[in-house]
Amino acid sequence: MQRFPFFIIIFLLLGSCTFRFNAYDISSDVKTFSVAQFETTAGNAPPTIGQQFSEKLKQRILNDTRLQYRDTKGDIEFSGAVTGYQISPIAPQPGQTVGLQRLSIRMDIECKSEKQEIKSWSPSFSRFADFAADADLSAVENQLVKEIYDQIIEDVFNRAFSNW
Repeated sequence: MQRFPFFIIIFLLLGSCTFRFNAYDISSDVKTFSVAQFETTAGNAPPTIGQQFSEKLKQRILNDTRLQYRDTKGDIEFSGAVTGYQISPIAPQPGQTVGLQRLSIRMDIECKSEKQEIKSWSPSFSRFADFAADADLSAVENQLVKEIYDQIIEDVFNRAFSNW
């Protein structure tokens, strides 16, 4: 019976604490962000692929930071373009067939900030996803792009907000 009050006290103390495992704390002078419409300059890429990336990046920042979105001129501004979209054969099989194909996406992304904590940068990010050679690209393309975008957004987010 003596343990009962101890557990209640611990429970109340933990219940009053707030935990933010996924949130990133950014300098207090950075309050807003903007994401420009990403262009698609890769000739063989689907035309809406840049817009999809813009929306996914915006949602990630809204979900995992305290920053507010602005259409233009945020304290942190993201812009860029899909500059590479390539399908290449990999994993050769006996008899000169291919076992897998690889979709690779390259993006040039710029992050601008006048704030001291986050410096401006503009590297290229490239990721890929593999799929069966006998699969119809149109049937798996949306899922592959989602997987690749998740990886690139993680890289961009870490670079911008985690001093990576």
